[in-house]
Amino acid sequence: MIEIVAVSDEEKGSIHKIIKKCDILLGCGDLSPGYFDFLLNTLTPKISLMIYGNHDKKYFKKFEDINLNDFSDIYTGIKVIHNEIINIKSALNISEDVYITGFSGALSYGKKPFHFKEKDAKAFCHKLNRSKFLNRFKKLDVIISHSPPGISNIFDDMDDYHKGSKQLAKIYLKYFPKIWFYGHIHPRYTSKPLNFKIYYKGRISYLLNTVPFKYVLYDENLHDIVKIKGENGRIKLKEIYL
Repeated sequence: MIEIVAVSDEEKGSIHKIIKKCDILLGCGDLSPGYFDFLLNTLTPKISLMIYGNHDKKYFKKFEDINLNDFSDIYTGIKVIHNEIINIKSALNISEDVYITGFSGALSYGKKPFHFKEKDAKAFCHKLNRSKFLNRFKKLDVIISHSPPGISNIFDDMDDYHKGSKQLAKIYLKYFPKIWFYGHIHPRYTSKPLNFKIYYKGRISYLLNTVPFKYVLYDENLHDIVKIKGENGRIKLKEIYL
Protein backbone atom coordinates (compact mmCIF):
# COMPACT_ATOMS: atom_id res chain seq x y z
CA MET A 1 0.00 0.00 0.00
CA ILE A 2 1.15 3.52 -0.86
CA GLU A 3 0.32 6.48 1.38
CA ILE A 4 -0.14 9.61 -0.73
CA VAL A 5 -0.54 13.15 0.57
CA ALA A 6 -1.46 15.87 -1.96
CA VAL A 7 -1.44 19.53 -0.91
CA SER A 8 -2.12 22.96 -2.40
CA ASP A 9 -3.10 26.60 -1.86
CA GLU A 10 -3.52 26.73 1.93
CA GLU A 11 -0.85 25.95 4.50
CA LYS A 12 -2.00 23.71 7.32
CA GLY A 13 0.40 23.85 10.25
CA SER A 14 -1.49 21.13 12.12
CA ILE A 15 -1.42 18.58 9.27
CA HIS A 16 1.00 16.39 11.24
CA LYS A 17 -1.67 15.94 13.92
CA ILE A 18 -3.93 14.32 11.32
CA ILE A 19 -1.36 12.54 9.14
CA LYS A 20 1.81 11.13 10.65
CA LYS A 21 3.71 10.09 7.52
CA CYS A 22 3.44 9.39 3.81
CA ASP A 23 5.28 7.64 1.00
CA ILE A 24 4.57 10.29 -1.65
CA LEU A 25 4.10 14.02 -1.20
CA LEU A 26 2.44 15.76 -4.16
CA GLY A 27 2.31 19.55 -4.46
CA CYS A 28 -0.46 20.97 -6.64
CA GLY A 29 0.57 24.61 -6.51
CA ASP A 30 0.44 27.87 -4.55
CA LEU A 31 2.43 26.83 -1.51
CA SER A 32 5.64 28.33 -0.14
CA PRO A 33 9.06 26.62 -0.10
CA GLY A 34 9.03 27.01 3.69
CA TYR A 35 5.82 25.04 4.01
CA PHE A 36 7.26 22.25 1.90
CA ASP A 37 10.31 22.17 4.18
CA PHE A 38 7.92 21.69 7.08
CA LEU A 39 6.07 18.87 5.27
CA LEU A 40 9.27 17.09 4.31
CA ASN A 41 10.47 17.16 7.91
CA THR A 42 7.18 16.09 9.49
CA LEU A 43 5.73 13.62 6.98
CA THR A 44 9.12 12.24 5.82
CA PRO A 45 7.98 11.15 2.32
CA LYS A 46 10.15 8.80 0.27
CA ILE A 47 9.56 10.87 -2.85
CA SER A 48 8.18 14.40 -3.31
CA LEU A 49 6.81 15.78 -6.59
CA MET A 50 5.20 19.09 -7.52
CA ILE A 51 3.84 21.39 -10.19
CA TYR A 52 3.40 25.18 -10.02
CA GLY A 53 0.33 27.25 -9.27
CA ASN A 54 -0.43 30.75 -10.49
CA HIS A 55 0.90 32.40 -7.30
CA ASP A 56 4.26 30.61 -7.19
CA LYS A 57 6.14 33.09 -9.37
CA LYS A 58 6.80 35.29 -6.33
CA TYR A 59 9.23 32.70 -4.96
CA PHE A 60 11.58 33.07 -7.94
CA LYS A 61 13.89 36.07 -8.33
CA LYS A 62 15.18 34.94 -11.74
CA PHE A 63 13.55 33.06 -14.59
CA GLU A 64 16.59 30.77 -14.71
CA ASP A 65 15.70 29.44 -11.25
CA ILE A 66 12.44 27.92 -12.52
CA ASN A 67 12.87 24.17 -12.93
CA LEU A 68 10.29 22.41 -15.07
CA ASN A 69 11.27 18.75 -14.78
CA ASP A 70 14.10 18.47 -12.32
CA PHE A 71 14.78 18.86 -8.62
CA SER A 72 13.98 22.43 -7.66
CA ASP A 73 16.61 24.86 -6.42
CA ILE A 74 13.93 26.82 -4.57
CA TYR A 75 11.73 23.97 -3.30
CA THR A 76 14.59 21.95 -1.87
CA GLY A 77 14.21 18.17 -2.09
CA ILE A 78 11.21 18.26 -4.42
CA LYS A 79 11.17 17.21 -8.06
CA VAL A 80 9.11 19.30 -10.48
CA ILE A 81 7.17 17.16 -12.98
CA HIS A 82 5.63 19.75 -15.30
CA ASN A 83 4.83 17.87 -18.52
CA GLU A 84 6.86 14.90 -17.31
CA ILE A 85 5.84 11.29 -16.73
CA ILE A 86 7.64 9.33 -14.05
CA ASN A 87 7.46 5.79 -12.74
CA ILE A 88 7.81 5.72 -8.94
CA LYS A 89 8.36 1.94 -8.80
CA SER A 90 12.07 2.10 -7.98
CA ALA A 91 11.78 5.07 -5.62
CA LEU A 92 9.29 3.17 -3.46
CA ASN A 93 10.85 -0.27 -4.03
CA ILE A 94 7.54 -1.79 -5.11
CA SER A 95 6.84 -4.54 -7.63
CA GLU A 96 4.28 -2.70 -9.78
CA ASP A 97 4.70 0.24 -12.14
CA VAL A 98 2.96 3.38 -10.90
CA TYR A 99 3.00 6.33 -13.30
CA ILE A 100 2.46 9.96 -12.32
CA THR A 101 2.45 13.08 -14.49
CA GLY A 102 1.76 16.75 -13.87
CA PHE A 103 0.80 20.04 -15.51
CA SER A 104 1.40 23.48 -14.01
CA GLY A 105 -0.46 26.75 -13.83
CA ALA A 106 -3.88 28.35 -13.95
CA LEU A 107 -5.86 28.83 -17.14
CA SER A 108 -5.33 32.58 -17.34
CA TYR A 109 -3.20 35.27 -18.93
CA GLY A 110 0.36 35.41 -17.69
CA LYS A 111 3.74 33.79 -18.06
CA LYS A 112 4.27 30.05 -18.21
CA PRO A 113 4.52 27.81 -16.25
CA PHE A 114 2.43 29.71 -13.68
CA HIS A 115 -0.29 30.39 -16.24
CA PHE A 116 -1.29 28.53 -19.38
CA LYS A 117 -3.56 28.70 -22.38
CA GLU A 118 -5.55 25.88 -23.93
CA LYS A 119 -2.88 25.43 -26.61
CA ASP A 120 -0.37 24.61 -23.84
CA ALA A 121 -2.66 21.90 -22.45
CA LYS A 122 -3.08 20.61 -25.99
CA ALA A 123 0.71 20.35 -26.32
CA PHE A 124 0.75 18.39 -23.05
CA CYS A 125 -1.79 16.00 -24.56
CA HIS A 126 0.40 15.54 -27.64
CA LYS A 127 3.34 14.67 -25.39
CA LEU A 128 1.27 12.08 -23.54
CA ASN A 129 0.09 10.62 -26.84
CA ARG A 130 3.65 10.31 -28.12
CA SER A 131 4.87 8.74 -24.88
CA LYS A 132 2.01 6.26 -24.98
CA PHE A 133 2.77 5.42 -28.63
CA LEU A 134 6.41 4.78 -27.70
CA ASN A 135 5.29 2.48 -24.84
CA ARG A 136 6.86 4.70 -22.17
CA PHE A 137 3.88 3.99 -19.93
CA LYS A 138 0.95 1.61 -19.91
CA LYS A 139 -1.53 3.55 -17.79
CA LEU A 140 -1.41 6.77 -15.82
CA ASP A 141 -2.20 6.18 -12.16
CA VAL A 142 -2.09 9.81 -11.02
CA ILE A 143 -2.23 13.22 -12.69
CA ILE A 144 -1.62 16.40 -10.70
CA SER A 145 -2.52 19.91 -11.83
CA HIS A 146 -3.34 23.30 -10.37
CA SER A 147 -6.38 24.12 -12.49
CA PRO A 148 -9.01 21.40 -12.66
CA PRO A 149 -9.96 19.60 -15.85
CA GLY A 150 -13.04 21.42 -17.12
CA ILE A 151 -15.32 18.43 -17.39
CA SER A 152 -18.83 19.29 -18.55
CA ASN A 153 -21.50 19.58 -15.86
CA ILE A 154 -18.95 19.58 -13.03
CA PHE A 155 -17.36 23.05 -12.99
CA ASP A 156 -19.66 24.84 -15.44
CA ASP A 157 -21.08 27.11 -12.73
CA MET A 158 -17.63 28.36 -11.69
CA ASP A 159 -16.26 31.66 -12.95
CA ASP A 160 -14.04 31.53 -16.03
CA TYR A 161 -10.90 31.66 -13.91
CA HIS A 162 -11.82 28.51 -11.97
CA LYS A 163 -14.01 26.35 -14.24
CA GLY A 164 -10.99 24.55 -15.62
CA SER A 165 -9.48 23.61 -18.95
CA LYS A 166 -11.43 21.85 -21.69
CA GLN A 167 -8.16 20.44 -23.05
CA LEU A 168 -7.33 18.99 -19.64
CA ALA A 169 -10.82 17.48 -19.60
CA LYS A 170 -10.03 15.73 -22.89
CA ILE A 171 -6.86 14.33 -21.32
CA TYR A 172 -8.89 13.16 -18.33
CA LEU A 173 -11.33 11.19 -20.45
CA LYS A 174 -8.68 9.82 -22.80
CA TYR A 175 -6.26 8.58 -20.14
CA PHE A 176 -8.70 8.33 -17.25
CA PRO A 177 -6.20 8.12 -14.38
CA LYS A 178 -7.30 6.44 -11.20
CA ILE A 179 -6.70 9.77 -9.41
CA TRP A 180 -6.55 13.35 -10.65
CA PHE A 181 -5.50 15.78 -7.91
CA TYR A 182 -6.13 19.50 -8.48
CA GLY A 183 -5.98 22.73 -6.47
CA HIS A 184 -6.87 26.36 -7.25
CA ILE A 185 -10.49 26.18 -5.98
CA HIS A 186 -10.76 26.82 -2.24
CA PRO A 187 -13.56 24.85 -0.53
CA ARG A 188 -14.21 27.65 1.98
CA TYR A 189 -15.16 30.00 -0.86
CA THR A 190 -17.82 27.76 -2.40
CA SER A 191 -20.60 25.41 -1.33
CA LYS A 192 -20.29 23.36 -4.52
CA PRO A 193 -18.95 19.79 -4.40
CA LEU A 194 -15.28 19.55 -5.30
CA ASN A 195 -14.52 15.84 -4.87
CA PHE A 196 -15.89 13.32 -7.33
CA LYS A 197 -16.10 9.63 -8.11
CA ILE A 198 -16.44 9.49 -11.88
CA TYR A 199 -17.83 6.57 -13.88
CA TYR A 200 -16.95 6.39 -17.57
CA LYS A 201 -17.11 3.45 -19.97
CA GLY A 202 -17.15 0.89 -17.17
CA ARG A 203 -14.22 2.44 -15.31
CA ILE A 204 -13.92 4.52 -12.16
CA SER A 205 -11.71 7.53 -11.46
CA TYR A 206 -11.43 10.01 -8.60
CA LEU A 207 -11.17 13.77 -9.12
CA LEU A 208 -9.96 15.21 -5.80
CA ASN A 209 -9.47 18.78 -4.61
CA THR A 210 -6.25 19.18 -2.62
CA VAL A 211 -7.01 22.38 -0.67
CA PRO A 212 -5.55 22.17 1.94
CA PHE A 213 -4.73 18.45 1.56
CA LYS A 214 -5.94 14.99 0.70
CA TYR A 215 -4.63 11.69 2.05
CA VAL A 216 -5.07 8.62 -0.14
CA LEU A 217 -4.17 5.03 0.64
CA TYR A 218 -3.46 3.46 -2.74
CA ASP A 219 -3.17 -0.24 -3.56
CA GLU A 220 -0.45 -0.37 -6.22
CA ASN A 221 -1.20 -4.00 -7.05
CA LEU A 222 -4.87 -3.39 -7.81
CA HIS A 223 -4.26 0.20 -8.96
CA ASP A 224 -7.16 1.30 -6.81
CA ILE A 225 -7.99 3.54 -3.87
CA VAL A 226 -8.49 1.98 -0.44
CA LYS A 227 -9.10 5.13 1.63
CA ILE A 228 -9.48 8.88 1.15
CA LYS A 229 -9.21 11.37 3.99
CA GLY A 230 -9.37 15.15 4.10
CA GLU A 231 -9.06 17.94 6.64
CA ASN A 232 -12.24 16.86 8.42
CA GLY A 233 -11.77 13.12 8.10
CA ARG A 234 -13.58 10.95 5.56
CA ILE A 235 -14.80 12.98 2.61
CA LYS A 236 -18.06 12.83 0.72
CA LEU A 237 -17.71 12.10 -2.99
CA LYS A 238 -20.26 13.21 -5.55
CA GLU A 239 -20.84 10.47 -8.09
CA ILE A 240 -20.74 11.52 -11.74
CA TYR A 241 -21.72 9.32 -14.68
CA LEU A 242 -20.31 10.36 -18.05
